[in-house]
Amino acid sequence: MSISPDQTYLARTFDDSRYDWARSRRSRRRAVLAEVALFAALVTATLVCAASPQGWSTWYFAVWTAGMFLFIPLHSLLNLGIRGVFDRSSRSMDEHQQELRERSYVAVAWPAWGLNFTAFAGAVTLVALTDEVALALCLGFLLWMTAGLLAYWHLAWTAPEEPADA
Repeated sequence: MSISPDQTYLARTFDDSRYDWARSRRSRRRAVLAEVALFAALVTATLVCAASPQGWSTWYFAVWTAGMFLFIPLHSLLNLGIRGVFDRSSRSMDEHQQELRERSYVAVAWPAWGLNFTAFAGAVTLVALTDEVALALCLGFLLWMTAGLLAYWHLAWTAPEEPADA
């Protein structure tokens, strides 16, 4: 694959053949499952912490911090697997990549809207029930971020295997 002179360093990284291993369907799906499990664990930890009588605690802060640090390499792997189509300008992608990106946005539009609504409603409900503003913000942030990641997950899960000679 030739690299045009107007591509950024980031776009060249996503197209680099050193990361072909991350573009296999198996690698992409594992990255999706790992991110889903991470976010499910963080949401569960938030709700458990909110249900406990002490509220915000040190163990929750440690879990939250570890989860956010773990997200960085997981999402980097996922982004390499989908060639970063959600983080690149349209100029650096071909028509097929642009179409895959648009198809994923459309496919998850309603579920993402529902998660965004749940993020707001869940945060408001958590504050109303527990008076824990920090935990409500964490819950809202996690659900909002999950809504934003749905398109990434959809594309990584449904994208066809790339041909060997690409």
